[in-house]
Amino acid sequence: MRKLCLLFSIFLIAAYVWGDNIEFSGGESSVELRDGRENVTLSGGASVTVGSMIITADEITLTGENWRYVECSGGTSITDEERGISIKTQSIWYDRENERILISSWFEIDDTENEVYAAGASLEYLLEEELLRLSKDISLLKASDDSIMRCTAESVVFSRTANTVELRGNASVDWDGDRYEAEVISVNLDTDSIMLDGRIRGVING
Repeated sequence: MRKLCLLFSIFLIAAYVWGDNIEFSGGESSVELRDGRENVTLSGGASVTVGSMIITADEITLTGENWRYVECSGGTSITDEERGISIKTQSIWYDRENERILISSWFEIDDTENEVYAAGASLEYLLEEELLRLSKDISLLKASDDSIMRCTAESVVFSRTANTVELRGNASVDWDGDRYEAEVISVNLDTDSIMLDGRIRGVING
């Protein structure tokens, strides 16, 4: 009972320190309180809610001072209806203090607010700036009124606030029957404007 009361005290401190409340649940759980460190491991339908963001996974571990870090493995998904974004992958590491999510496994992003879908093998998501850095075999699709814009590159920087993408490394854009290739391609997804930099190639269907 004493450990249970202490656990709830730690929970309240974490909610106060990092600003957003953190709620968690799981079919099975284990708690380790030792040397001033708190570790909580959840499995069997594990779920963590931080603000408007809901994270589910086969296993979730909360570690660090005031449960700063959230580590997930197996069947991991992030859903944030307020931001209009969802992510599916196999593992994530989330730093609640710095509002930073790291993914080093294959992921899929569905951004309903900007009508963007993206997939790749590595991701850094800065929540406060709404900035995503995607790398390793990136494919990004943008729905427009006339057709689907298809972008590929070795790395992509996607600003959700500005709704722009910067493609680097074997960058290409296929849109409305045309194809553009360059070392660097910048796309404004609101205006569908495309800027090419470095060695460029293109095929325009006239």
